[in-house]
Amino acid sequence: MTAAATRPRGRPARTARPVEQTRGAILDAALKLFSERGFEGAAMREIAGLAGVEHSLLRYHYSDKATLWRAALARLITDMNAHMAAGWATTVGQPALARFKATLRDYVRYCARHPEHARIMVQEAMGESDRVAWIAEQIVGPQHRAMARVLETLMTQGHLPRLPIRNLIYMLSAAAQSPFTLAGEVRHAYGVDMSDATEIERHADALIALLIRD
Repeated sequence: MTAAATRPRGRPARTARPVEQTRGAILDAALKLFSERGFEGAAMREIAGLAGVEHSLLRYHYSDKATLWRAALARLITDMNAHMAAGWATTVGQPALARFKATLRDYVRYCARHPEHARIMVQEAMGESDRVAWIAEQIVGPQHRAMARVLETLMTQGHLPRLPIRNLIYMLSAAAQSPFTLAGEVRHAYGVDMSDATEIERHADALIALLIRD
């Protein structure tokens, strides 16, 4: 009897890659296509092809596109939170302003490495779906509540202009993300590669200089 005949029904053949590596490849491919085409435009078969796995194997790990979309976004946010927490930990004991500058710089670096994050958010926010509600509840709400406490402290200390918290958060986010989200436009308009480390740090410097009063 062949291996195929003895394999349990409904379970696809295993690949040579470890399970976590396979899932990682699938999630990377999903993030890329969701950011480029949106939820409706990204096909499961195309994601499987980009990940280098059989369509049946993708379906084995992620039964439908909605499940895959949430898993991809959750992985992205987990990575972002870990990145930001690591930077925040290195500034323990420093004044609030110094910690905020370091955090803002870390966020710019994250935006540069993961332009798909903002692109997916824009793709989804243009419509109205349960995915938008999930983003607001699971991602935006917790992040904004944490940031609001820091911004309120800095406004009270006079380091930031007194503005409504919601407006200030969206201004900060958009300013940090935009040259990386629109990297193709920047490249054609200015001949600049926004993935270059020097350009990333230059943008962080400019953002800090623009917004913060020492």
